[in-house]
Amino acid sequence: MSDQRRTRTSLPGASPGSAASYRRLLAEPVLRRLAAADACARLPQGMMSITVLLVAAQHAPMGVAGLALAGYTLGAAATAPARGRLADRHGLFPAAAACGVGYVLAMLVLLVASLARAPAVPLVAAAAAAGLLLPPVSPGVRSLWSAYAEAGLRQAAFALDAAVYDLSFITGPVLASALAAGLAPSAALVLVLALTWASIVAVGAYARQPERRDYSHGRRGPGPMRSAVLRRLLVTAALTNAALSATEVSLTAYARDQHALWASGPLLAAVSAGSIAGSLLLGARRPPVGRAAGARPGAAAEAGGGHGGRVAGRGGYSRRLPRLLAGYALGLAGLTAATLYAPLLGVAAPLAGLCLGPALATLFYAVGSAAPSGTGIEAQAWINSIMNGGAAGGAALAGLMASRPALGLALAAAAAAAAAASAAAAAARSERVPAERDPAFTEAARTGLLPHRSEMPPRARQWPMRRLRAR
Repeated sequence: MSDQRRTRTSLPGASPGSAASYRRLLAEPVLRRLAAADACARLPQGMMSITVLLVAAQHAPMGVAGLALAGYTLGAAATAPARGRLADRHGLFPAAAACGVGYVLAMLVLLVASLARAPAVPLVAAAAAAGLLLPPVSPGVRSLWSAYAEAGLRQAAFALDAAVYDLSFITGPVLASALAAGLAPSAALVLVLALTWASIVAVGAYARQPERRDYSHGRRGPGPMRSAVLRRLLVTAALTNAALSATEVSLTAYARDQHALWASGPLLAAVSAGSIAGSLLLGARRPPVGRAAGARPGAAAEAGGGHGGRVAGRGGYSRRLPRLLAGYALGLAGLTAATLYAPLLGVAAPLAGLCLGPALATLFYAVGSAAPSGTGIEAQAWINSIMNGGAAGGAALAGLMASRPALGLALAAAAAAAAAASAAAAAARSERVPAERDPAFTEAARTGLLPHRSEMPPRARQWPMRRLRAR
């Protein structure tokens, strides 16, 4: 029996609890390799900001280095959906490898331009080109989690992804700065490129997702944005990352106002530590029970729940997300109140992050469930792009309030509360949309390729087939 078949087979109703979730996840060879690929893809993300700054600033002003980093970030956000669509249509490994070649070349041009004391324009252009060609490995790995992990392990998989994401932003800057100080900025850049290609190679063997029933006769649909639920989740993602970015800027501004700038790093690390702890606790819990309906025909069978039964489907996760984001908003409100007495920040900072990691893990899972069939990587790439935009907006607004950091933290709490409201609206939408209006289902009905009755969501099984065929 192949690794793929072994991974996707489970007993009906099986659902791991406590740390057994992680033991089962890492016991599967396929999932263990995907976890390694995820770590290799995430660590460069944590290293990238300081690496680009240090490489560009070797013989250039820090202002030029900041413009280079802005060019890289904007380039990555601008083309993320297009790179995800490319991976969905032609396969993750070919798309990631093609982007990876251009990415390495652009980064080497940035390094050479910096060593040659080039003016600002070549530095910014090279960094922007690298962002434009960033390999879509992270959204691809999240899509592969949905494809290869059985239903009872997906919560643990996405929780582990969120924990690794937070950990990369704690260890990445430290590692990059240590390499730059001990050797040279180019050493940090070489490690970033090596880890990026290691992640591309690691997903190569599993980049072709398990076969799924084709409901469209090979036609290419309009993409994941046809899903109304997904569009609302994108708003939720932007607001969540705006809250996170505003928190980072405001905490740093507060530490500076207190003449304790050294404390900004430990405070931000404490928020990340709380987020990691929350993610790991989420993965150790029993997944919520929801309807197998929701995303598309056959989703229950693909989720490993079997034949439209009750599994850890979109319903349970869509109801959990607003609660987690509301908890995040309350944590940020507590962090805002703690600024009245600075010693309390040591306790409030990790509590503020406790719901952040679980919220991100649940958000990524919900996006994978809401994406129409065959658009999983593009949907995750849209999330990356929108979250980058939200981070930029949150940082800009908090920067305007840098003279009053408490207001910036209050803004972060308000953004998190708005994200909770947006998630609640998305959950209500997912409960309210009739099965016959699901884009993938109506396409199946129009083409006549209706799924087997056992693979249909419960609501769809109650709908007269003659009405679907007549559409």
